[in-house]
Amino acid sequence: MKAIQLKNHDTEYELLQEIRNTKNGRYQHRLRTILLAKRGVSSKAIREELLISSATYSKWLKNYNENGKDILKQHNSGRKDGNPKYDNKIFQEVFEKLDLMEEYWSIPKMQKLIFELHNIQVPNETMRMRIKRAGYSYKSNRPSPYKGDEELQEEFKKTELRRWSKT
Repeated sequence: MKAIQLKNHDTEYELLQEIRNTKNGRYQHRLRTILLAKRGVSSKAIREELLISSATYSKWLKNYNENGKDILKQHNSGRKDGNPKYDNKIFQEVFEKLDLMEEYWSIPKMQKLIFELHNIQVPNETMRMRIKRAGYSYKSNRPSPYKGDEELQEEFKKTELRRWSKT
């Protein structure tokens, strides 16, 4: 990797002060990278110590050289267009159908229904959050030992019941 020469936007002392004064962890991390590079620490040592990739290291130094330390405050991640906004009516409609049915619904099944009704793709995490917000709880299959001793299973259930009812 070719060494990137840092411009003299800030002194080591100014960078240290900025690291101490900010509460933004990402910004501190980026400033530490610049500070170590200014001190002459090898890029490999910096990347290993701060657990960053070569591409990230190069990007931060390049951004610092072009725009100074203020550019390092920015955190550009996520969707470029931001998070999509969904009409609550879409989810209410699904939950009304859920309430009428006597079966468990999976997230993929709900996503499929929304797609069929409204031609909208809803991400798993959005669906999960909406389900939780609506007051539904997640249920998953639990394996049961079909060859297990039924008496021991009943005894276990009773003990669990007593344990939970004490609280």
